[in-house]
Amino acid sequence: MTEFETSVCGIPCRVRVTEWEPYCPAVLRADPDDSTEEEGGHGNWEILDRNGRPAPWLERKMTGESLAQLEHEIYNHMEN
Repeated sequence: MTEFETSVCGIPCRVRVTEWEPYCPAVLRADPDDSTEEEGGHGNWEILDRNGRPAPWLERKMTGESLAQLEHEIYNHMEN
């Protein structure tokens, strides 16, 4: 498990990544029609308040744009 500080909708919080599958640039398949495919770079996470308690109220505030931004931040944190 990994936690880091961030903000969602301008509200300071923490993100806890509970599972992560690292990015793998290409996976070779036995089927030649399906020769390469990117995999990984995703996982399960939850938003916590600054005290480390689950914050479902903050998740409900998120828009599609703020979710995409947070997922990008999680990806960068976990892969770099």
